[in-house]
Amino acid sequence: MIYRGESCNGTYKPVLTSADGLASPSATAVRGDRLYITDGGVPEPHDPKLQTARINLPALLAGAAH
Repeated sequence: MIYRGESCNGTYKPVLTSADGLASPSATAVRGDRLYITDGGVPEPHDPKLQTARINLPALLAGAAH
């Protein structure tokens, strides 16, 4: 799973899971409002790939501790 950062009460919120096609993430990178996730393709059927997503910064920061 890829998690959103720790909230003020110490909990984390998953933002990507296997339902989104995440199988064996091996690295993540952020540039601007883009998230890049490499998938090593370790489990069957060994299908390595690069996934990208746009980060909705206002939604991500909503409710963040100030």
